[in-house]
Amino acid sequence: MICRQDDPGDKATLQMSLLLPNDTMSWGPGTLRSRAAVAGGLERQVWREDRPFSSYLFGFAAGAFQHTTEKHGQTELTYLSTTATPERLGRLFAPTASMLQFFEQKAGVSFPQRRYVQLHVDGSAAQEATNFSVLGDEVLAPMLTTPEEDWAIAHELAHQWWGNLVTCADWTHFWLNEGITTFMVAAWKEHRWGRPAYDHELAILQRRADEATAAGLDVPLTYSWGYPSLRLRRAITYSKGALFMDRLRRELGDEVFWRALQRYTRAYAGGVVESRDFQRAVEQASGHDLQALFAKWVY
Repeated sequence: MICRQDDPGDKATLQMSLLLPNDTMSWGPGTLRSRAAVAGGLERQVWREDRPFSSYLFGFAAGAFQHTTEKHGQTELTYLSTTATPERLGRLFAPTASMLQFFEQKAGVSFPQRRYVQLHVDGSAAQEATNFSVLGDEVLAPMLTTPEEDWAIAHELAHQWWGNLVTCADWTHFWLNEGITTFMVAAWKEHRWGRPAYDHELAILQRRADEATAAGLDVPLTYSWGYPSLRLRRAITYSKGALFMDRLRRELGDEVFWRALQRYTRAYAGGVVESRDFQRAVEQASGHDLQALFAKWVY
């Protein structure tokens, strides 16, 4: 399957033809355009995505799925699994509709697809794709006893805007995908569970960023050289990126900050971005010269 892993800014449409056993349920990029029987007890299912996406987001799933579906406005939410019952799926993914509404409001952009699928699997997977996410039971199950542990659903759903719809031009600007999304998880937790939940998330992120500093890796968000480990790279790209978003929020105040994020998301929806695009959108929305702040954190 083609994937220009080192070029996230190169977006493309995709038509995918899957040859599957009869009566197999599948999910792929875009919409299911056709299904037709072929010889040998098989059928061909054709999926097509007409909106360009980065190729690292292309994927598909096929199997004998248990599933359940609900509606949020014009968006159909579907939950799939080969191991969990529909009742368990409904419990695990119960926060999804409220999260979707929250992210739509903060983005100023409606959910970019007519349908969003979350595929429940064994293990600890957490990965976004064009119009679905893969989530492991190990990251979901804690919510059944501690509902505040809803970060994985929130993170992958937020990527449908910040990462999928608005995508970094190259990995130098990867914090625009992951730092903003990690911050939006904290923002969701504040909205759903109160300010202490937001502060708790920020404290976790600060500890992770401090680990990078202790390892001699207090680098700008656009640092493009080698990292000694994936853990330390994430401490910068995810954690420091989210902390910078919080710093901007405190600098600008809530009203201006959220207006700036909306301006950025609307302006670049469907496109690719570099850090200076984000800076420009925030400065235009706020009327502030933020060069010194961006120089310190980003460049």
